[in-house]
Formats: sequence, structure tokens, C-alpha cells
Amino acid sequence: MFKQKRRTMLLSSLLVLVLLVLAGCQPVGGLDVNKVLTNSFSVKSAESNQTITLELTPDNTGLSPQAQKMFDLFGKMKLTVTDAKTEDRFHASMKGTLEYAKGQIPFQLAMDDQQLTLQIEGAKKPLVLRTGAAALGSAEMPSPLSKALQEEIDKLSKRMVESAPSLASFVTRSFPNPNAISVENVSEKIHGESVNLQKLHAEVRGSELIDLVKGFLTNVLADEKGLKEFIGGLYDVYSPFLLAMAKEAGELENDPMTDMIMPYLQNKTLAVEFVFTFLKTQLEQALSKYDASVAAYFATEEGAATKAWLGGQYVKVDLYVDRDGMTRKSVTELMITAPEGKADGLKSVKVTSSAEMWNINKPVKADKVDTSAGVIELNGTTGRITPSKIVASLEPNSQLYKLLKNDLQITKKEITMLMNDNGNDYGFFGTKPYNDNGTVMVPVRFVVERLDADVEWDAATNLVKVTDPLKGTVITLTIGSTTATVNGTPQTLEKAAVLVDGTTYIPVRFVTENMGAEVKWNQETQTVSITRD
Repeated sequence: MFKQKRRTMLLSSLLVLVLLVLAGCQPVGGLDVNKVLTNSFSVKSAESNQTITLELTPDNTGLSPQAQKMFDLFGKMKLTVTDAKTEDRFHASMKGTLEYAKGQIPFQLAMDDQQLTLQIEGAKKPLVLRTGAAALGSAEMPSPLSKALQEEIDKLSKRMVESAPSLASFVTRSFPNPNAISVENVSEKIHGESVNLQKLHAEVRGSELIDLVKGFLTNVLADEKGLKEFIGGLYDVYSPFLLAMAKEAGELENDPMTDMIMPYLQNKTLAVEFVFTFLKTQLEQALSKYDASVAAYFATEEGAATKAWLGGQYVKVDLYVDRDGMTRKSVTELMITAPEGKADGLKSVKVTSSAEMWNINKPVKADKVDTSAGVIELNGTTGRITPSKIVASLEPNSQLYKLLKNDLQITKKEITMLMNDNGNDYGFFGTKPYNDNGTVMVPVRFVVERLDADVEWDAATNLVKVTDPLKGTVITLTIGSTTATVNGTPQTLEKAAVLVDGTTYIPVRFVTENMGAEVKWNQETQTVSITRD
């Protein structure tokens, strides 16, 4: 079953790949398809809108209650982007809604070369996700990379974006045309304006994949100049970063592997020739055995099932192209079916998309998300972000809160601990809970962090502070004292917190029940169980 799923994912990925680069080599009806596809990577600024619909069909072979719940919630979803603006390749914004069975969730997103900022309806503050080098460290855990390497990561991201048009051109022109492809002249409304366009229609069936892949490999092998330029383009993108890494590794470890690869990183001609020779040899060997290998596989029982399954997969696409070779509108339909009884209740996945674009490569200003009231950091500068912290950042009556907390139950926790002398260390530095005359004492960080709360330790005062974002509870305990506070109110502990070999132990029931969790003790198995919704 695992092999079948892996093969399904691989072939599905190939089908999507063919969609992205279909019709590369030959012009169709006077339309230079390669230019059209390459132009999609050369868009530097534009405005657009898009609607994407996802439909999941169950196979009704006895779904589990949990699986049925997921199908009921997400069997049909729609993402509507009403206003997308690309200012340049590193600054963009969009507004839209995500619709599922129980309602809609509006959102606004803004992106630059350092971070992605997302405002979702119901969130108390915008969410910020750091990107590039900014995402590598936090105040508690700084990045292990040097400043020079962090700078190279940012440069690498920019080089990848800037090189995309030239690299994509080689890939798109190497793909053969699918069997079903045509061009006709049409008039369409784009953002309310009637525009004369050429409509490129293409369909790719799963049964065509074998021949299309062979054609692609054949064309790549035949285009020696193009392949070398493609390898050279990749070298220009990645070699500065790899060279910086190799130099730093060599300085720190005197690594023989670094000495071996350094000449290639310092000599583009040498590197390109080496990679080209290797790829050419591999392609020649693969193509020489391609037909025989495919025939042999399809002759097996598994291969015959795969061949039959491929016939049910397809992708259809309509591209509406203006006289400059720019795609102004697109309509896509992708169907992936699962082998019968091999996808845990999933029969098929259908994705449809429609989009239109205007103001291409004209001055466009991306919108900003208002962060004047502060943000919630998802990475980069603050401590860990947990499901409970995300839910706590939402208004309890919001649609997103209800989805995450009630429907998906992302804050639900179940912890089981066994009291013994030689067993589990629970992954926490070799410490384990113990029973002190009927009171279960647990390592504070182990339990509290698994309940998505934070722990602070003040060595000067021997004070432990537990902050639970979900309930808003703040608990303080002092080593050796049976008095604690819950939100500032003093309470008496059954046992005092203690310090054992540098690890703070606390009475599990007091802390977890004040965080809204339920604690159960099984005398027969000597097991303590903690659950929280």
C-alpha cells in the first residue's frame, strides 16, 4: 500500500509538471507557445484575481468517523483572491476569502523579501512569518550560521527569482506537445475590459505521460548547448552560497570533502563540463532502456494496474494570450483519481482554477497590512509558536477559532507517563516522573511545554513561572515552598516544588488542573494521564 501511494504521488506530480510546461517545442496555430510559457516567468509587476476550487470525493468504503468529519468539512473548498498586486518580484499583496463547509474566512496578505504578514479575520493581531536569513534564529536560539552565510541566503533567494525566466525557457521548450492542443482567436473581458486574445487549449491525459517524459528526455539530450547553458545558470544561482558554505566548513573542520569540491565551485567551466558529462551519460543510458523498462513494468500485475489507473488522470488548460505573448486569463482543471481502495477513503481530487491578469509590467503598488497595533511572530525573533498560542491569538467567536479549536481540535493534548525505575526518559534529558507518597512529581518543562505553555526560571529567587496562553493563566511556584500563586492569588500546594539534579519538579495535578487539563491516575499500571481539549 505504501508503494502504491508513493507511485500515485509521483505520477500525479508528473502530471502537474506537464501542465506547467506543456507544449514547449512547436508553435501552434502561429502562437509561439514556448514564448508564452516563458513570459509567465518574466512578469515583474501586475494585478490579478483568481478562484481555486478543491473537490474531494470519498470512495465510501467505510470511512472512519474522523475521516468522514474531514470530508464533511473540506470536501469542497474555494479560495477566492479578489485583489492581488505584484509590485516587483519581492513585494506583493493579496486579499481574499477561504470558504469551506461551515463558512468563510477573509484574509489579507503582504509579502516582501524579509517576511510574510497575514491578517486573518478573527485574529487579534497580524501573523508574521520571517523568510530567508531572518527566519534562521530567534532571541532564545540564535542562528547557527555566520552572518556572511545568512547574507548569502538572502542573495540566493533573489538570484533564484531573477534567473527563473531563463531557466524555465530551457525546460518549457524541451517538452513535446500533447496530443490535444489548439489555438483560436477570441474576445474576452479582462477586469471589465474587452480584449482580443488567442486562446490556447491543451489537454494532457495520464496515459500520455510515458511518451511525454521520453520526448522531454530526448529533447534535453539533443540540445547540448541549451543543457550547458541551463547548468551554467544553476551554477550562477547556487555556487556563491555553496562556495561560502564550503569555505566556512573548510576553515572550521579542514574537511577533505570540501577540498575535493572546491575546484568545481571556483571554476564554472570545469563544473559545467563535469555535470553535463554526467547528465549526458545518465540520459543516454536511461533512454536506451526506456521502452524496454516501461514494457517490462506494464507486463507485471502492478504495472497493468498502474497503466489502467493512468487513463483516469487528466489536466485541461485554457490560456488566453494577448499580442505581446502575455497570458491575460487562464482556466485550468486537474483531476487525480486514487487507485480503488488504496487512498484511505479518498476516491478523487479535482482542482479547478480561473484567473485573470492586467497592468502587466506596469507600475503597481502592493498593499500593506496594518501592523501598528503589533504582530504575532510565527518564527524568527521570539520563542516557539504552538497551536495553543495561535488559537489564543484569535477571537473566540471568530470562524477561524471555531475551525481550529472545535473542528480540528489542534489544541487537544494527551500525555501519558509511566512511573518506573528503568523505563522511559520521555525525551527530556534523561529525567522521569516519580511518585512522592501519592503525589506525582513531574519535570515542569516536560509537561508544561507539551501543554503548549511557557516556562520561565529565575535562578536568583528560585521562582518558576508558567504562562498558559490558551487559558490566560499565570502560575508561579518557588522551590521548597508549598505556597504558589494562580493569576496572583495565593494557593497551597500538596507538595513543594523541588530541584533535583538541575531539573525542577512540580506536583502535576496542581499545575495541569489550573491549566484546564484533566489528570487521571491508574494504580494498576502506575500511569498518570493528562488530557486537555
